[in-house]
Amino acid sequence: MSKKYNVLWIDDQHESLDAVHKTATDFDIKLWPYKSMNGGCGELEANLSKYDAVLLDAKFFENETDVPGTEDTRWVHLTKDRIRDLDNTLAYFVLTGQAKTYASAEFNNAFPNVFSKGVDEDEDTLFKLLVDACANRETTKLKHKYNECFEVFEIGTIDLRYQPLLIDVLSSLENQDFRKKNFSVMRDLFEASLLGLVNIGCIPAVFLNQHNLPNHEWCAIYFEERNTILPDTSIHKIKHQVPKANRAMVRKLKESLSEHQHLGDNEILKYEYLSNSNLLLEYLIWIADLHKTYYP
Repeated sequence: MSKKYNVLWIDDQHESLDAVHKTATDFDIKLWPYKSMNGGCGELEANLSKYDAVLLDAKFFENETDVPGTEDTRWVHLTKDRIRDLDNTLAYFVLTGQAKTYASAEFNNAFPNVFSKGVDEDEDTLFKLLVDACANRETTKLKHKYNECFEVFEIGTIDLRYQPLLIDVLSSLENQDFRKKNFSVMRDLFEASLLGLVNIGCIPAVFLNQHNLPNHEWCAIYFEERNTILPDTSIHKIKHQVPKANRAMVRKLKESLSEHQHLGDNEILKYEYLSNSNLLLEYLIWIADLHKTYYP
C-alpha cells in the first residue's frame, strides 16, 4: 500500500478540474470524484474504511444522473450530516469557485474550512490541512503502519467491505485489548479471506456450503497439499506448492480461532491474541502474494 491518502471528492464539475487533481497528487493525495450527494455518500457508506477525508464543493447534484441547473447548496449540508452520522472523526473541507458567495455566518458555522478554487494560496492551504487531517486520523495511522497487510484489499484478494475487520483487529492489538470477544473478529476476517480465495479461483467453489460460507476444515486440508475428499467423493488438491510453514499457519489459524468459543467475551487471552493476530497478519501478506503469483 502506498502512503497516499484517499479523499472522497464531491463536485459536479470534477471532470473539468484537472488542475485540482494535479495539486492533490503533489500532496500525495488521491481524489475519488463523484458529482452528487447520493453518488459520493453511497460510496462512502459502502467503503468507509477506504477514505481518510472528504472534499466537497459548495453546490452539487443530488444524484449522479441529474442535469445541469439542478445543483443546490442544500445537498452539501445533507452530505455533511451523512458524513457525521457515519464517522464523526472523518474531516471534511469545502473547495468552491464561489467562496465569497457562501461566506455567510451560517455557512461558515457549518463549514469552517472553506477555500477558493483557482487561488493558489487557498488551494495550498487546503491540501496541507487535508494531509494533516488524514495523517492524524487513527484509522489512517493503522493503514500506514501495517500497510503490507492492507494489500489484500487493494488487489481484491478480500472484498473491501471486510477491511473494517482488519482495522478492528489492529485497533485491539494497538490498544492491548485482549478480550476473547476480539477472537470473533479475527475468525470473521479469516473466513472472509477464504471467501476471497474462492472468488479468485484458488479454493474450489464447491467448498462453500448452502449458505455460501466456506468449510474451514476442507480449506485447511487443501492448503496442506492433501487430497480433500468431499461427501460426493470428488477429490480436490491444490495445484501449486504451499510452503510447509504456511501449511501449518493455515491449520493453526483454523483451529485456534475457533477453540475459545466457550469462554466469556471478557475473558483475557493476552498471549493467545498476540500469537494469533500476528499470525493472521503474516497470513494476509502471504495470500496477497499467492494471489499475485498464481491467480493474477
